[in-house]
Amino acid sequence: MIGIAVSFITGIAAYNLFPFFPFSIITLFITAVIFLLLKQRENKKKIFLTIFVFIFGFIHSSFRHETLPEIKLPEKEVSVEGTVIDVPEISGEKLRFTIDNVYINRQHVKGKVKLSAEPEILEYLSPAYGDRIKTFTKLNEPITFLNPDVYSYNFKKDGLIANGYIKQIEVTGKGRGLLSWLYSKRQRLGEIIDNSLSEESAGFLKAIILGLQKGITPETRDAFSATGLAHLLSISGTHFGLLAFIFFKVIKAAIKSLPIRILTRMTLYVTPTQIAVVLTLPVLVLYTMISGASTPAIRSFIMVLIYMTALFLGRKGQWLNSLAIAAIIILLWQPDSLFDLSFQLSFLAVLSIGFAIENKSEHKIHAQEHKHLIKKTFDGIKTSMLMTLAAVIVTAPIVIYYFYQFPLISPVSNLIITPLVCFIILPFGFFTVFFALLFNMDFMPLSYLTDSVTRFALKLIKIASQIPHSNLHLHKPSIIVVILFFFSFAFAIKSKSKWKLLPFVLVLCIYLMVPFFSDDDIRITFLDVGQGDASVIHLPDKRIMLIDGGAEDYDTGRRVIAPYLWSNGIKKIDYLVLSHPHPDHYGGLIYITDNFKISEVWLNGRAVPEAKKFFWKIQERKIPYRILKRGDMLEGKGYRIYALHPYNQFYAGSPRGEFSNENNNSLVLKIEFANFTALLAGDIEIEAEENLSHLGRWLKSDIIKVPHHGGRTSSSEEFLKTVNPKIAIVSAGRNNPFNHPHAETLYKYRMTGARFLRTDREGAVSIALKNKKYVTRTYRDSKFMEVRRLRDEMKNLRLLL
Repeated sequence: MIGIAVSFITGIAAYNLFPFFPFSIITLFITAVIFLLLKQRENKKKIFLTIFVFIFGFIHSSFRHETLPEIKLPEKEVSVEGTVIDVPEISGEKLRFTIDNVYINRQHVKGKVKLSAEPEILEYLSPAYGDRIKTFTKLNEPITFLNPDVYSYNFKKDGLIANGYIKQIEVTGKGRGLLSWLYSKRQRLGEIIDNSLSEESAGFLKAIILGLQKGITPETRDAFSATGLAHLLSISGTHFGLLAFIFFKVIKAAIKSLPIRILTRMTLYVTPTQIAVVLTLPVLVLYTMISGASTPAIRSFIMVLIYMTALFLGRKGQWLNSLAIAAIIILLWQPDSLFDLSFQLSFLAVLSIGFAIENKSEHKIHAQEHKHLIKKTFDGIKTSMLMTLAAVIVTAPIVIYYFYQFPLISPVSNLIITPLVCFIILPFGFFTVFFALLFNMDFMPLSYLTDSVTRFALKLIKIASQIPHSNLHLHKPSIIVVILFFFSFAFAIKSKSKWKLLPFVLVLCIYLMVPFFSDDDIRITFLDVGQGDASVIHLPDKRIMLIDGGAEDYDTGRRVIAPYLWSNGIKKIDYLVLSHPHPDHYGGLIYITDNFKISEVWLNGRAVPEAKKFFWKIQERKIPYRILKRGDMLEGKGYRIYALHPYNQFYAGSPRGEFSNENNNSLVLKIEFANFTALLAGDIEIEAEENLSHLGRWLKSDIIKVPHHGGRTSSSEEFLKTVNPKIAIVSAGRNNPFNHPHAETLYKYRMTGARFLRTDREGAVSIALKNKKYVTRTYRDSKFMEVRRLRDEMKNLRLLL
């Protein structure tokens, strides 16, 4: 069964990777077939079965693969109709829910739409699962940030095509049937938890019992990730396994307590174990449905179902075959799950724990029957530590690849907090909330006790996450390094050679040395932060400068800038620059000041009340700051950074008001290194540009960060003539409401002959000086391209390194 699972998985992987590596996959397939024919020539049935399963996996994936058609969303408010497919939840002070079977202006479209509204709007008419609703809204494409080495959630994978904010709603039909009834009970359970517990505790319990995630704050999610406990926040195999364990044990104990005469007659036909399995399964099915029947929940149910089936058949020791069967069933249902992060982590964790326990059992010395209780306790703790360490080490490459962190405290936090959550909070909360539902109560019994224990656990997690060095942020490994890690680790476990650890150590050394291999003299990366600005500059002396941080509304500090810095091995920012205190520039810097060591902050000398949170953060963390004016200069190893604007006597006096005046006071910097010149112009508008144009040759630069996102009130002809750029980069959000960059601005840059790059189209843009030549790379250059000729595949292969 293991061989069949491996062949099937390989076939699915081959189909998905074939557009990018066709020559390599064909070569590997032919090589593998020849190898099998030579090595297994006496077992031709096994060879043909392996090849058949591989081809079946390949073809099955092609039939199950679905892509959403590209649609152009209307620019104005439209009529939207659809069926609610989840429980409406409050998140970010807005009520949010998703609809499917969507009609836009009475035209059916394939895909789902996520809607949000102020909670008071839906106070008396809140939609429920299965309800058919109608509303009017302006639809927008879901925001996806395109940055190299930064994990960005793919909304289309879940079938989401648009977001909309609604001000009124009409329920045109009520949901009916079993699913609607179950979801109404799920919604009612969520209300009971909200009524009974504090906001933070309620959000946590709704996540681990009902799969309702929106009550978890980003700060809480960060704390769980930093302590290696993120797996507790979603309905997973842990939850299903624990629920199955409790019901199975209770039912089995109840059966064994029956009178001996009844029990003896019963066991002639069926064992207590088989009865317990049969009675436990309906509970698991009900829990799967009431927890939302999400993909991870169904996967977890399948894994526990296979295990319990093995128990029913009396095959306890077949854990690896059971896992293989579970993988095959899940991938038959959803082949794309192979590339799903939760699927990879779940199966790697179970594999590692299974092998760790199996290995321990093989080397276990059988103790005497009267082993002391304390010794048994210590043995249990050692086993738990071994299981946690195995899971942490084996999943580490995947966690680092996607999240750039390695929680050192994870073995301890999992040993202390996971039992507290899984054996006390989860079962106690589960039974009390269902008790309240069963007896039509508005509050959970013993809610004060549940709330106190939950708050204690959450407090422990936050304290653990703040322990210095408890969580290491590491640079992103290449795909080939991840693959080599697993091969070298397997070799170290299975081999009996005295050099068995050498390959593993070599892989770790290669990984740790990668950040020192960069041969760029200087590099500027203009990140895709939506409608805002954020630029990371790698200076020649290895110092790091960050200019602006995007908008807080998009949480760009947490979602984009910090992940980009961590993925590149950056933990310290030497110069943090705020061009001017507008929310689309300072918003993401608040998170950065909390999570990075900042040597110095550069400001333009102006402050507005809206930005007080950022300035308070600088004072709170006692970060040194400088106010730069025209004429200030920083000189480094072979490079100079000039402050060209503003200066004390400058007065914009813009007829467009105070907002434009703040833009015109943006800090303008020029960087010079060898033949590399870059002008970083903030959001200056025509008034500041006219003033700067008098600087003449001091303004001339090969690279310009286009002022004010390419708005029509910037990039005047005289200014562009003075700068005379070769490359222009504009930072703007896709489908932004300001129509940035403006058509007039695009025409002006086209007339200069400059190469024009846009973060709303190309994603992040990186420009480096290498061997006295400019090297420009966009986000798309960091992604695999569909192969049309051999050199395309060679480029894809280089991306693996």
